[in-house]
Amino acid sequence: KERQTAIEASSQEGMVLSLDEIAVKKGHQYETVLMDARAGSVMGMHADRQCDSAINLLSQNILSKEMVQTVILDMWEPYHKAVRALFPSASIVIDKYHVVQKVTQALDQARKEFSPWKKARYLLLKGCEKLRKDQRLRLDDILEEYPALSIAYYLKELFRDFYRTDGYNEAKERLEEWIKLAKQSPFASFQEAANTLERWKEPILSYFLCPYTNARIEGTNHKIKNIKRRAYGYRNLERFRLRVFLECTGNTTGSQAA
Repeated sequence: KERQTAIEASSQEGMVLSLDEIAVKKGHQYETVLMDARAGSVMGMHADRQCDSAINLLSQNILSKEMVQTVILDMWEPYHKAVRALFPSASIVIDKYHVVQKVTQALDQARKEFSPWKKARYLLLKGCEKLRKDQRLRLDDILEEYPALSIAYYLKELFRDFYRTDGYNEAKERLEEWIKLAKQSPFASFQEAANTLERWKEPILSYFLCPYTNARIEGTNHKIKNIKRRAYGYRNLERFRLRVFLECTGNTTGSQAA
């Protein structure tokens, strides 16, 4: 009853939903998790991460489709297809951490082409402003010795600046500029990342109109994994979902759930 009241209150303001998957068993067995991003509450779970499953999950747990304003997703196409089918007027926002991860992975692939610097992974992937003075000096030496690697590092740092942009129009210009530079780079990993970002450009830029992320659902997914570990796994997934419901609705305290 408390959960239903919270969902109704959230619906009156316009709902912001998060949709993500969590691995429940080995062999690519997933559960899709639906969350109220504002309330921080799990609204439901459904087997696998295909389009039909996402449609069933969303249809069963959303009181009013017209009240859904924003849906936060990663770049998994079946989720986008389901959201577009059910909520054609909602704004889709791709979680910025998944986008940055694509660029960081591209740099990591480029780094592996320079065998002497396999141990420099931390220095290259870490944000420049978070490095100590001695670490920055060592990084400068590496980039000076390998100019091609400095191109990859520059592209990564330039993309991090993209998410610090104020305003949609400036962000659009910066993203288009980055895609152009990445396509011209000598690294296949950055060219592939540029093609991916170009494909998802509009929902990526939607972040600057609706600045939401999947940070809360990622934290909840970590809690769900701990629930599974604590029980040494669940053979009955309905009981697993019930346990998640008890502990992750945002309206049930730990003592009540226990």
